Amino acid sequence: MKPTDAPNSQPLSVSTPSPSALPSSIPQALALIAGKMAQSCGSFLIPASSCVTDVATKANLHDPVTIYDRQLESALRHLCGSIIPGCRILGEEHGESVLVPIQNATQSQTPQEHSPFPQGFTCEFYEPHLAEATRLVSGLGSRVRWIVDPIDGTSNFAAGLPWFNTSIAAELDGTIVAGAICAPLLGELFVADDTQAWCEGPSGRQELTGAGPSSEIEAVLIDYYPRFAFLRDDPVAAAAYEVRLADAYQSIRRLGACALDLAYIAAGRCGAMIGTAFGPWDVAAGLHLVKVSGGFVLNLDFGQQLPDGLRAGVVAACRGLTPTTAIEVLLEAHSRALANE
Repeated sequence: MKPTDAPNSQPLSVSTPSPSALPSSIPQALALIAGKMAQSCGSFLIPASSCVTDVATKANLHDPVTIYDRQLESALRHLCGSIIPGCRILGEEHGESVLVPIQNATQSQTPQEHSPFPQGFTCEFYEPHLAEATRLVSGLGSRVRWIVDPIDGTSNFAAGLPWFNTSIAAELDGTIVAGAICAPLLGELFVADDTQAWCEGPSGRQELTGAGPSSEIEAVLIDYYPRFAFLRDDPVAAAAYEVRLADAYQSIRRLGACALDLAYIAAGRCGAMIGTAFGPWDVAAGLHLVKVSGGFVLNLDFGQQLPDGLRAGVVAACRGLTPTTAIEVLLEAHSRALANE
């Protein structure tokens, strides 16, 4: 099966993140809104990516954060609370909370004192299909929870590498029904509602069907296991897992932006991914894209007691590929983690 054509390297230039038809369901509306917000973040990050100078750390020196991560998550919180008063949001930078509206937060913003938006950020919902989307969802309140990562792949972003994205997923009554992933320097926006997934880019809209390599040896594996701590503490066992994966797949890569990795699997460009330590904001939108595009997902809980689609342990693969070796390795890692509890 032929993978979806790879994108060119032009920055994001999509005029709209959706077809112009009016949404007819809540998942469609949430997908359009998520796509618009992700695209607005991406447009803001294009100029910012060339001037990242102040990088702090969170849990450790390998966990960077920039001012743009925090500014964008705050902007998303204000937008979401204004579109759906009383909705909830879970974000990487500020945790979970219930949101209240700010007047005119969905309109184009000029930087002013007390503005909730960073200078240069705009997000407009004037187009008819977007206005209808906001109307459809405005009264849903706490039935909706947004799961956001303003910059997934912060290390890449801070280093000037293009492999980063904004990831936004929407839950309705506890089930993820929409997701959007914007990779601004790659010029692409990936979106899914509850029945279809697509990519908007310089060549227009392409439906995502997950079509890609059909065997492990033909597939690129995006590999986040073994982790560094395992390599340090038990290098022999960790190396054995790495060799198993390297033998089974055409090649292995560690790209550093989980949501975008998953979008590429949904598009059939990469074959599979494995990891054991993702946050809900890392995987929510991407796993939804893979599922809707017809791909394979195994999502295991590594002690957090989270629902399917938000768990730390992941094997994902494009449609038509059974990632047998990655599944075996993840199951063994899961058993190992449970034994060490």
